[in-house]
Amino acid sequence: MSSVISPHLQKFEKQILSLVPYASNDRLEYLVKKLLPDENSGQHLAVKNEIKKLAQQANKPIDLRLIFADCQIVTHNKVNHYLDIAGKKLFNEKLVEYQNLYTTALYYEVYEDAQKRAANKDKGVSKYNIENENENENENENENEFSEFKIDKTEPKPLVNKNRIINELKKLNSACKVFINPIMGMTAQGKKEVGITANIEKMNNQKVVIQTSHEIAGVIANKVYLWLYDHHTEIDFTEELELGFVIIDSQKSSANKFEYLLKFSSPLTDQQMRVLFAHYLRQKKLAIIGPTERFITPLFDSVTSKGYEQLYLNKTHDIPLLCYKNNNAWHAKVAMKTSGNDEFWRFFSDTDENFHLPVLLGNEDIQKALNERNTVDKYAFILKSKYKDTFIYSLIWYDDFVNNRSVKAVFNNYFKNSLFRVVKISSSFINSVEDAYVPSALPCHVHPKMAVLNRAIPKAALDMISNCDHMITLSDITSLYETIHRPVSEDIIELENLLPKRFQLSPVDSLDETEIVTAENDDSRGEDRFVLSFKMAITRSNNVVTHIPGITKNISIQGLLVSLVKETKFKAGEEIEIELTVPFSEQDRTLQKQKYIVLGYDSHGAVRLLMNTIESKHLTCRAIRKYIYQHVDTLEACGKRGSRIYGLQKAMRNIYAHNHFSIPFYLKATKHQQYINAASFSGNSALKHLVYKNENSEEIILNLLSNQKFRDSCLSIIAVLAYKELPARAFYILVLPKDKNDKEEYSFWYRDLSVLKKSAQLKEYTQKVSNHGKPAILKVELKKSDKVQNMYYRDEISYLKSLDKDLADDLETQLESTIGIGEVTDLTDIAIKMIANAT
Repeated sequence: MSSVISPHLQKFEKQILSLVPYASNDRLEYLVKKLLPDENSGQHLAVKNEIKKLAQQANKPIDLRLIFADCQIVTHNKVNHYLDIAGKKLFNEKLVEYQNLYTTALYYEVYEDAQKRAANKDKGVSKYNIENENENENENENENEFSEFKIDKTEPKPLVNKNRIINELKKLNSACKVFINPIMGMTAQGKKEVGITANIEKMNNQKVVIQTSHEIAGVIANKVYLWLYDHHTEIDFTEELELGFVIIDSQKSSANKFEYLLKFSSPLTDQQMRVLFAHYLRQKKLAIIGPTERFITPLFDSVTSKGYEQLYLNKTHDIPLLCYKNNNAWHAKVAMKTSGNDEFWRFFSDTDENFHLPVLLGNEDIQKALNERNTVDKYAFILKSKYKDTFIYSLIWYDDFVNNRSVKAVFNNYFKNSLFRVVKISSSFINSVEDAYVPSALPCHVHPKMAVLNRAIPKAALDMISNCDHMITLSDITSLYETIHRPVSEDIIELENLLPKRFQLSPVDSLDETEIVTAENDDSRGEDRFVLSFKMAITRSNNVVTHIPGITKNISIQGLLVSLVKETKFKAGEEIEIELTVPFSEQDRTLQKQKYIVLGYDSHGAVRLLMNTIESKHLTCRAIRKYIYQHVDTLEACGKRGSRIYGLQKAMRNIYAHNHFSIPFYLKATKHQQYINAASFSGNSALKHLVYKNENSEEIILNLLSNQKFRDSCLSIIAVLAYKELPARAFYILVLPKDKNDKEEYSFWYRDLSVLKKSAQLKEYTQKVSNHGKPAILKVELKKSDKVQNMYYRDEISYLKSLDKDLADDLETQLESTIGIGEVTDLTDIAIKMIANAT
């Protein structure tokens, strides 16, 4: 490639070639920096431009007839190339690598490889992909590593984590006596006789809450001393502790007990005791929560499931509906919209964006299927038409279309030349309340931030879903009909007369009674934000003491949006200090000298602030987190979070993750390879017709996803989607598993239905494969992936990094490297019928 790569960049040849397939990828700049971390930004830009140059589509044919005598014509995109056997093999492999695009890089690579082979022919070297060992001897180890890589086999990745540590908080307190005078030098017997017995309610290295049966009398200057002895047997600690504290608050409890909030005092505590106290607290924490190493796997599993759940649910093509029964009729309560089902959603929407899909519940057969309380799959044609300037919907069941001539006549008269969709309608029994709650992998007492992740579903969201025990899932399979029969018209016809009543769909309720949940967030913030008005003031700016009062417009744990009483301009990045009053129910708490950074201003001049230290040491962040946790049922969320009801979006996502029908899989791209290495299953998502010797096996599905031909098809389509900026593409395959090969993996008969249809072999090939067994016909839909946001696992990934940084980084890299989402659906039943009835 030295003949085409700019001379000053030839030392980066391997890195440049490895990134040519990613020339149109949004992550190209990131990948260049990753591969060349020691180079400056100018070199990064030059390399990036070189990659884009090599990725341009070439039109010039490759002609090796002057080099080799045994060339044959190879046609690609109407361009005829003349290649020998080795050149043809390299050409085809490079096409796969470059997502079926004939690029400038491919042209020069094949040409230069041919020249090398010709030059080495006299030396007995004839492999098409030979490495020039003499040139490579002086290359460093980092450059050599790009020539080899390993593709991992596809593995199951759950969307809902079941690996959780569930245990109660242990009470492992020590015996405690309270004194109003220093106790150094007293005998154990003397301390037992003089001291006041107390129970330790809470304890950390700064504060202690104790409870006594009588008020402590005679306290001098709010100073008290604690004697801790007779420690719990599970605490590996035997030393007695004599500690000094200052009383900062006290109250009489409802049970005629007295509670004291104490602050640890270093001046009142001997230095040796301070060291022992710190060791005691470590031993006590270890006894309560156990060794932190055992949290690594549950945390890893939790972040993995939440990451893949986000990747899939943001792009699923299905439309799920939560349903409930009232007055002997089923009603639609919640529907979920994604960018993956956006086109399908528009079919069920009018010009005013009213969502009409709940009209399905007006169908008697749908009501009957829901009453069966089992998983039911049915197929139907749904027509969208107009009658007297109003959108109406009509339904024909596919089985009726096949078996009833009069129904087929209705289809031909109304549906055939108008806008209709072929849909798969599935109903299943669910436990919405249980499925909606997906806590952290760790209990709250392991780490303070887990309390937020483990909190219950907000009451308003729980009220919305509590009586929903069925879910209807709609999948658009119109492309199957178009593959086997003919394209569907996009024209909406105006009806002169309504269809017979049995085909009409009408809503059970008014359309606005169905709550719409949007899977993706328009808000790019990484944490929830709430509309709250707390009193505040800026007390220091530019190292100058000031006092500018104001009030918060909205808050999150880490950030504030504040309106000040007078217009004041701050520079972005400027550090300020504020005081903020948090109105807890027990008493207002004013936090002073809290450091924030100015981020900027909103459109109304309000100031955006971000806390300026780590969260665990920022008192305001901790106080706001506590306030939100205590009042989450009554808070108003700020901005768009997928639903007007706070918490409903997350609940709906969790329910769907528990009960999805299709099998999503994930296409990955690293710096020099693309592959499929993960798929997600639920209890409903088996491909029931993909069987081997009458056994439905998850292993067969994973082997199909790992199959090279299947993988190459998916990767080439993802490349086309990215190149043409298309939202999604579906294709259909006829698959029959065969015996395992020598590597103990299943092999497959595997053909694309559209290819068979074009060659007029669809019926013939289906019958031929059926003679060897029962084939499955699967829909594979592919979508480009969005970047993962760590909003709902930020605290977990942060804690995981403190335990195993490399593992956490590898996990984040795996999620970030996802370039596309695939979704496999079993459509064997209807596809076989369609093929049989195709003309």
